[in-house]
Amino acid sequence: MNTTQQIGRAMMWSVAGRVGRFVLGMASSVIVVRSLGEHDYGVLSVVRTILMFVVLLVSGGMCQALLKFLPGLRLKQAGRQARQLVRRVAVVHIVIWLIVVALAYLARPIVARMFDFDGFGVLVATAIMLVIFELSFKLLSQLLNASYDTGLLSLAGLLNHAVYIVGLLVLLPRGWGVLGVVYAGAAGQLVGSLTVLSRVRPAIEVGDENAPPIAPGRLARYALPFTAIGLLNVVVWRQSETLLLAHFRTAAETGYFDIAYRLSQLVLEFVPTTVWPLVMAGVSESYARDRSSLAAAIDRYYRMLFVLAAPICVMGVVLGGKAITVLYTDTMAPAALPTQLFFLIFTMSFFASPLSMALYVMEKTHVNLIIYTVLGAANIGLDLLLIPRYGVVGAMIPVAFVIGVSPLLYRVVVARAIKTISIPVRFIAKCFLASSVGFLILPLVRFVNGPVGLLAVGAGSCVLIVVGYKVFRVITSQEVGWLGSVPLPFAGRLLRFIST
Repeated sequence: MNTTQQIGRAMMWSVAGRVGRFVLGMASSVIVVRSLGEHDYGVLSVVRTILMFVVLLVSGGMCQALLKFLPGLRLKQAGRQARQLVRRVAVVHIVIWLIVVALAYLARPIVARMFDFDGFGVLVATAIMLVIFELSFKLLSQLLNASYDTGLLSLAGLLNHAVYIVGLLVLLPRGWGVLGVVYAGAAGQLVGSLTVLSRVRPAIEVGDENAPPIAPGRLARYALPFTAIGLLNVVVWRQSETLLLAHFRTAAETGYFDIAYRLSQLVLEFVPTTVWPLVMAGVSESYARDRSSLAAAIDRYYRMLFVLAAPICVMGVVLGGKAITVLYTDTMAPAALPTQLFFLIFTMSFFASPLSMALYVMEKTHVNLIIYTVLGAANIGLDLLLIPRYGVVGAMIPVAFVIGVSPLLYRVVVARAIKTISIPVRFIAKCFLASSVGFLILPLVRFVNGPVGLLAVGAGSCVLIVVGYKVFRVITSQEVGWLGSVPLPFAGRLLRFIST
């Protein structure tokens, strides 16, 4: 089985698993928000943001190193070097996690003073201790992604979410509150890790050929910048503003911003976040064989992203606000308009994704670090200037600014290394033009008052967008030839309908 076929099969399992996790994730989100209320959900938002920083700090970029180096070792059938790489990554995780746990315990009084929530210092220390289960599942997931072994991984993700929901249903009615959500999440991650544990050995037993090992210096140079990049990524692309909202404003405003950010991101990144690790691994392997293939790979990645992202963006603008009140009750209504705006804002981020991936493949992570540092500094500066005075609106402006500027920076940098780089602007514009017919269903949204109506209007918008893709001839033989080789569910049949 060649690399394209492996990636295609892996994508099929990955997207199938993602669909299930998406549904379960939406269900768990509804349970959590409705059970906690606006104040406690705001507190949970702060805990989750802190854990994002901790996970990235502990992982040290080593999981990304697996995606970069393990496919090459598998290609060389260098089993001993592959096992050595995995052991080093695991040791780094454990050592740094122990250090962070100790620091979190000592810093409880400081954390409690920063955020005026009852028992918050102990809550954060407990959550950081339990994050080891998330780190374990993340490491095993990346290991299986690097070998395109996503079948069992998809099942593990479903079990993770299912156990999480069961934990929520058991603990939240008994008054466990935010801590109950943390325990339920840890239980799900543990079950997910145990599910895929049996596939670790086959993933690294790739042969007995001798090959130069990945030198510690090379591994560190590639992986360590990911720590800083990852931390800055939380500042630039994730809801790090929740920390400042919680400090300067109220827990309720923090919750409004978080749910708007989280819902739009969950929906819009549904497929892109599923296929990115697989595309990264596949492009890295292709680049190892033929360096001139990178420009074409970037073009294909752009087309794949916006074929998917443009319709989701339009549907989010049409339905996002109504989804907030239908799913989370009218108490979260202040998050409705921010949700719709975030669908527009986050779509712009996909202009930077293929260019950022190219720098990783070329092992120019230090360039990504410089770009993220500039964007992160701008983001934090604007946050400090605007959030204390304008609250949620002041938190949204910096997000929109840095996401809008980032593709311009990446385009300038990548063009110096890849002279033939191009962004398929006409194709992307065509995707949005065809998707815009989904706005025709907008007048019906005001009549929606429940989940069934929301699903019905969403289905109608989908049908209109498919017709729009067909009428505007978005998909040509070039796109069918590439996208059709990836066996996503119903992809081939849908592509044939749209392209004829």
